[in-house]
Amino acid sequence: MITGISRSCWWLIFVAVISTASILCGSNLFAASDYPSRPITLIVPMPPGGVTDLSARALTESLEKSLGKPVTVLNKPGGGYTIGGNAVATAKPDGYTLGLLNVAAAQPEVFTYFYKAPYANKDLKAVCRVFGPVLTISVKYDAPWNSVKDLVEYARKNPGLKVATHGRSGLSYVVLKSIAKKENVTFSDVPYEGGSPMVPALLGGHVPVGCPAYPDASSLIEAKKLKVLAVLMEKRVAWAPDVPSIPDLGYKLAYESYLGIFGPKGLPDEIVATLNRAVQKIAADPAFQKKIYATYTQVNYEPTSVYERSIAQYRDNLTAFFKEEGMVSK
Repeated sequence: MITGISRSCWWLIFVAVISTASILCGSNLFAASDYPSRPITLIVPMPPGGVTDLSARALTESLEKSLGKPVTVLNKPGGGYTIGGNAVATAKPDGYTLGLLNVAAAQPEVFTYFYKAPYANKDLKAVCRVFGPVLTISVKYDAPWNSVKDLVEYARKNPGLKVATHGRSGLSYVVLKSIAKKENVTFSDVPYEGGSPMVPALLGGHVPVGCPAYPDASSLIEAKKLKVLAVLMEKRVAWAPDVPSIPDLGYKLAYESYLGIFGPKGLPDEIVATLNRAVQKIAADPAFQKKIYATYTQVNYEPTSVYERSIAQYRDNLTAFFKEEGMVSK
């Protein structure tokens, strides 16, 4: 039987709990409605100086103007992009630590065959897609092939055509393998760590076909030393409208490279909406588009709900592909 004193104690505890919850809830609501009230950090899981870093800095410059508070880039490379991704996933969900993450950083659980991360996509909150890094299928300018169809026909007669890719976890490998399966031909994958070593290998004839990112090859494309047969995108890119995309050629694209803004799980919806609105306006600004296109990166905005669906679809497609390749348990 509860005594009068016990009932009083329980009542005081109950009131204290309710009051504390109300204060915390009110504080969170106030913080969200007042957002942002101090500087924001945007984590980039790549080293400084690259195209992604330059795009991120252009974005933060525009975000500062839109939000009225400083937004600074913090580079955290390494770990297959997961060091930066984990820094976002473990941050306080108040909107002051965000990340501009690529596929590998945003969905590390899909790539467990290649590396392990202490977090997964469920530990992140997608805000919106911003950019689409552009990879290519390229050959020397004087090569006999002028289309992907030409490559396929050559590979049909000459099995094992060497193609430089970014390794089996990369989009270029996924695309080339998918084309080979559909056309019943074989390519010989030659992995490179990025476009810097890939481009000279392509020019030197060490590999006849390569998949460098457009920025890595742009000067050589303009100098007519390399030619682009296709871009590994859903749609054609603004600065090369005559170059077909993979779907233009009748092939499915399992996923499209992206750079999007993420926060930690628990990021309030009001803050997500504030950031999404800001980026939507920035992405539609012709001056911003011109600045980004100068780096040969595509502005590829998607709002929160659409982006979440894209991420889920990419996860399913990649998981299915890696299972077919024997890289993920059935």
